[in-house]
Amino acid sequence: MAGWLFLSANLVLAGEAAPEALGLVEVPLEQELGALLDDPALEGAVVSARVESLASGRTLFERNPDQLVNPASVTKMFTTAAALCLLHPEYRFRTEVLSRQRIERGVLKGPLWVRGGGDPSLVSERMTYLVQELYALGLRKVEGSIILDDSAILEERPPGFSQDPSSDPYQAPPGALGFNFNSVSVLVYPGERVGEKPRLELLPPSEAFEIDSSVQTVRRGTRVRARVSPAARKTKITIKGKIGEAHPGLRLMVRVENPTFYFGQTLLSEMKLRGIQVRGDVRRGKAPEDLEPLLVFTSPELAELIRTINKRSQNFMAEQLYLAIGAEVLGAPASYGRGERVMRAFLEEEVGLAPGSYVLHNGSGLNDTNRVTATQVVQLLRYMASRVDLRPDFEASLAIGGADGTVAGRFTDPAVARTLRVKTGSLQNVRSLAGYAVTRSGETLAFALLISRFGCSSAEVLSILDRFGAALSLSNAGGCVVRSARIPVGSDPGEDAAVDERSARP
Repeated sequence: MAGWLFLSANLVLAGEAAPEALGLVEVPLEQELGALLDDPALEGAVVSARVESLASGRTLFERNPDQLVNPASVTKMFTTAAALCLLHPEYRFRTEVLSRQRIERGVLKGPLWVRGGGDPSLVSERMTYLVQELYALGLRKVEGSIILDDSAILEERPPGFSQDPSSDPYQAPPGALGFNFNSVSVLVYPGERVGEKPRLELLPPSEAFEIDSSVQTVRRGTRVRARVSPAARKTKITIKGKIGEAHPGLRLMVRVENPTFYFGQTLLSEMKLRGIQVRGDVRRGKAPEDLEPLLVFTSPELAELIRTINKRSQNFMAEQLYLAIGAEVLGAPASYGRGERVMRAFLEEEVGLAPGSYVLHNGSGLNDTNRVTATQVVQLLRYMASRVDLRPDFEASLAIGGADGTVAGRFTDPAVARTLRVKTGSLQNVRSLAGYAVTRSGETLAFALLISRFGCSSAEVLSILDRFGAALSLSNAGGCVVRSARIPVGSDPGEDAAVDERSARP
């Protein structure tokens, strides 16, 4: 119904009939948006909003536009924009496999070094491909150890991560040698009888973990929790709870405490599976400068990586990118201090943000760490829209309303679907939405709505965010929202539609 109403409105507003003839109403955009933010549900909340026309530069709506608010994962737009501008879309991360000797008759005498460059895309499939390339080079046996050089990134926890004591994968630590977003899955299957211990499987299998389980199989009712802690070079996973005997099995995902050895042990396992023998152990060490490369394994291009970061709100990849910006501009090793210095220089010298007017300490938006205003978000969006060389890649990285990413199940009304390219933000007591909206008249708007410290349910705030974005799409050249008199702008997505980006992953 809404789709036909929208189509009819396009036909009749040229002068053939009045909108009222088809049960449509025109409401001034400023009035519509103001009414949304005046909702009693937002009483006491911190709100910052701004809407601007890219063509004219005119501000169409604002509400506390210079109020600093925690942007949550909208932070990732700043990180990916800076990376595109400073590193360029063709940039690739490098992982180098090095040695002093050549492979002779399938044998490499001496150690095999692996020097990491912070590649955030090394997942199981790509690790298998890396080992296949080594096999294709003729490698069948290593007469020595695998030595892991992770010195390209300082070992430090991202700012804000210590505020959350959970073991969930959204808080995976960064590292020069990362694997599977520095997280692992634990599969739990009930025992054959009540009282028996469940069967546990790691995915992928790895010697980098110790598992301590007290889970029991029960007749009914399932509740299983996992915690991680460091255990020398490994990660200890402690699992507690119960699982029903008829349960089909569940998956727990946790972060990794020692990502370098997670990478190394997985590499060793893959080499053995492929038939490459390794006589030594796996250990850390700085690669000497006189080594020769056996293989340089590169990531996909940056333009492809940021589509995962923004559409899926992938925290680990965003932090790797934040660190890479600092290292590429100021030199290795990568650190959060260097990343922040480069980010500040970009935002102040290129985008035009006033020094000291914002806080961006990490690249992903966790947790209660960053502060920006709606005006600053729109300023970034306007700057990226002005970069003819980078605008296509930046816009392509944003989630398409009603189609993919964190808004695949939102903005599904046919009159609104695919008219918004956005980045969402979601933390406890924080919700945000920002990006570009194409109106009924074909005009592109840049907008940001940041809300925190609300006292209502997250579903109510999500409904306001969605109706805000939908109103922009349904607005016309006259500055009015055209919609059915019986159908409100947007819809209540319901509690089940709430996406907590802390756990979002590809």
